[in-house]
Amino acid sequence: MKGMSGTIGKELTYRQFRGKTIVSRYQRPHSVPPTAKKIAAQVKFAKATAYARGAIDNPEIKAMYQSAAGIDQRAFNVAISDALHPPKVDNIELDSYHGHAGDSVMITASDDFKVAAVRVAITDGCGTFVEEGDAVEQADNKHWVYTSTNENARLTGSAISATAVDMPGNIGKLIVFYEDAVDGCVQSKQITAVAKIF
Repeated sequence: MKGMSGTIGKELTYRQFRGKTIVSRYQRPHSVPPTAKKIAAQVKFAKATAYARGAIDNPEIKAMYQSAAGIDQRAFNVAISDALHPPKVDNIELDSYHGHAGDSVMITASDDFKVAAVRVAITDGCGTFVEEGDAVEQADNKHWVYTSTNENARLTGSAISATAVDMPGNIGKLIVFYEDAVDGCVQSKQITAVAKIF
């Protein structure tokens, strides 16, 4: 059976993986039409697979994924998993933000593989746009720091949002509201991570 692949008598399917022969039960076609949820899952997986194929064509990106691969796992599998799991903004700290240029905002973001970028946007207490820009990744690979460039005269009620992006382009977003300009007490709103592959 070494090197064998294919289906025998619509009972067993043979395939090769890393020099080993894998045997599984033959999967018969389903007579029931797929649901909308199943179709959506299939489309999502197809997009993730397409991303993974493109990723491993790039030697540098392939090496990054391969470094995170476990035993009997390929860079391709890690890339698919990365594409299927969006990043998350875990926290936004406003202790050092007081509405002045040069103040800093600390963001904590996470991903199953790597957060590629974090973008911060600030609107004042009346909903007027103040500024937007990229945060800088810190040495621990978990925290990002954004340094403000504009004055925010209406600090109370200001909304500070952070959007994390991973390598496939998935996003996760968190918004915090500056409710107390004296002690920095904030309320937060987690935005459901949006799978935005490609």
